[in-house]
Amino acid sequence: MAAGRAWRVVSMVAIAWLAAPLWAAPQGTVQGSFVLDGVDAKLTHVRAARAALDKGKSGYEVLLSARPADGDLSSWRTAEPAERGSFIHLLFEPNGAIWVADLGHAAAKSGRFGVVTELETVSFGVHGDRLTGHVRTRGEQSFGDDRYSVDLTFDAPLEK
Repeated sequence: MAAGRAWRVVSMVAIAWLAAPLWAAPQGTVQGSFVLDGVDAKLTHVRAARAALDKGKSGYEVLLSARPADGDLSSWRTAEPAERGSFIHLLFEPNGAIWVADLGHAAAKSGRFGVVTELETVSFGVHGDRLTGHVRTRGEQSFGDDRYSVDLTFDAPLEK
């Protein structure tokens, strides 16, 4: 009898373990490219949160990164890609206009760099607790000796 009960417990634990990903909060997705001098940054991770912009103005903060990121999103504004990997850190106004963008690519000669007008919002939306967007450059751009282009679509849960 004890063996039968043990088998049921093991079965229930196995079912719970296998179903756990279904119960987890939906993760974000990133599609597209951030190419610098012919090398794609392979940004596969995304985080998003509401953010203070300036003088009480609120907006949104998005981090697209090659490596998983934890901690404060704003710390990525001054991150070095040699230490953290390639990334794009974006601040959006409530209407989706880009407030500021900081780009870091592991292949960049200049490390990280900031842009505003070179990156445009193609689409942007907040739907309940999710933020979606599409940002891109208009063709290839340059910063110092580096040439880069961005065309990325993302979807992420808004962090609390």
